[in-house]
Amino acid sequence: MIDDRNGEIETTALTGDDLDSVVDLLAHGLNEIPLYLWLLGEHMADHSLRKWLAEILVRPLLNVGCVLGSFRRGQLVGILVFQPHDVDLAPGGEPPLTPGDFSAVAAVPGLRERVVELLTGSRLAPPVHDAVNLRIGIVTPAERGGRVLVDLMSEVERFCTAASRPYYAWTGSESLRRYYAQVWGASEFAVENWNGITMYGLVSDRPPRPRPEAVPRGNRPSSTSEPGRRPFVLRG
Repeated sequence: MIDDRNGEIETTALTGDDLDSVVDLLAHGLNEIPLYLWLLGEHMADHSLRKWLAEILVRPLLNVGCVLGSFRRGQLVGILVFQPHDVDLAPGGEPPLTPGDFSAVAAVPGLRERVVELLTGSRLAPPVHDAVNLRIGIVTPAERGGRVLVDLMSEVERFCTAASRPYYAWTGSESLRRYYAQVWGASEFAVENWNGITMYGLVSDRPPRPRPEAVPRGNRPSSTSEPGRRPFVLRG
């Protein structure tokens, strides 16, 4: 796979300063994720509710360094939200989310009930207790088929290799199911029917086994660092 787009890709851990750009990117892609299609349902066209949901999903993990982002020419073009099993989501003692975060949907019929179901219903279990959860990945349409998602996944893969942990994902997307299996060598560990959605659980080896480069090294520009951005460090 050759990425001949102009400009180098920088992949880095994001911070709270990136919240607005992360929310904008995710809000535009929520309609492609079956779980969130179910959650927003008839309100999917309401962009304010899409931005509300995007912020709820990313802010707790963004605040503890668990959101990776890829930039091209300073523009955010992809994110990967992940969660190690032992990450502290309240390092300062403050809860990651409060009841006030859900006030926007308290009076929205249908959505209100589905949010309650999501928060209080059964959870999709990890394959093993210490697996790193790949929660959300979004890449802009113009960058699909290129290097962005490979670079994002590679950062998590390196952490898992160093820590001797597997990573896993639950997805309702057939295309992502194939991607994890064919490109990253993940194995299917479960299939669940969740609120009418067929969800596939995929897990890597422990540690993830080496895979062929999805992008030849000679065609991969070195990552660059810009002032004020942190090197990637996973906590866990």
